[in-house]
Amino acid sequence: MDFRLTRAQQPRVEWRDESPSTNAELRELAAAAAVAGDPLPHGTVLLTDNQTAGRGRLARGWEVLPGRALAVSVLVRGYGDGLAATPAWGELGPGWLPFIAGSAVHAAFQPLFAAAAARDETETLRVGMKWPNDVHVRDEEDALEGRPGKKLCGILCELLPDGSAIVGMGMNLLVPEWELPTERATSLLAAGADVGHAETFGDPLGAELADRVVAGVAAELLRLTELAAREPGAIRSRAARHSLTVGTEVRVHLPGDKIVDGRARKLADDGALVVDLPTGGTLTVNAGDVQHLR
Repeated sequence: MDFRLTRAQQPRVEWRDESPSTNAELRELAAAAAVAGDPLPHGTVLLTDNQTAGRGRLARGWEVLPGRALAVSVLVRGYGDGLAATPAWGELGPGWLPFIAGSAVHAAFQPLFAAAAARDETETLRVGMKWPNDVHVRDEEDALEGRPGKKLCGILCELLPDGSAIVGMGMNLLVPEWELPTERATSLLAAGADVGHAETFGDPLGAELADRVVAGVAAELLRLTELAAREPGAIRSRAARHSLTVGTEVRVHLPGDKIVDGRARKLADDGALVVDLPTGGTLTVNAGDVQHLR
């Protein structure tokens, strides 16, 4: 695909007809460029619609359906002199990168649901973040029941030795309902977003949608990482506003098969989830799976 909009705004865009992992390929590309003395620029994008051996959080598989979903990885440098003089996450810490990326995906996806609602005179579905690194969409019934809705996008961020980061995103755009991998997953198409008459990336409408989404996400990601370096409080506010987990009853599956129930109260300064326990006190969750309870 051409990705003309994305190429017009990003310094370098690498398309792969097939990739085992866009994060791994971008990492290798960055390492080779550094050895050659010509480092990859901030905002380099590597993407495919056919990822065959991707890795998600906790080493889970992360594949995308050819022609219907995208795996997108973006290289995020620091600000100031040098490659990463000021980390892209500023004072927040790298634990906030998934939330920054989630806000960027929200900015690209939410208008498509708003447009569909305006067209059909229905409620606007809400796009938000399920802690710690998934973008979901939910309706009013989900919200009332404390459910996160269904997953549209997974995020995996990796730090590089020079202090830069790779932000990887697996986005379900045109996957029809019957091809979704689990009942907890969805896509823009299946969830009723305004995708026009696009069906696959093989047709012009689908290719244009993919380009518009990637361009929007990449531009907003770079804008928000710069904002994080200057105004960390603004990022914290956005993360709280877009969170689907804060304020809900949750079950936390901790390492060692330990399970704890409680109410998610807030995000800690490092992006961890603070959970109020029914017996009193709090639990700060840095790693683990969080299940929303009705």
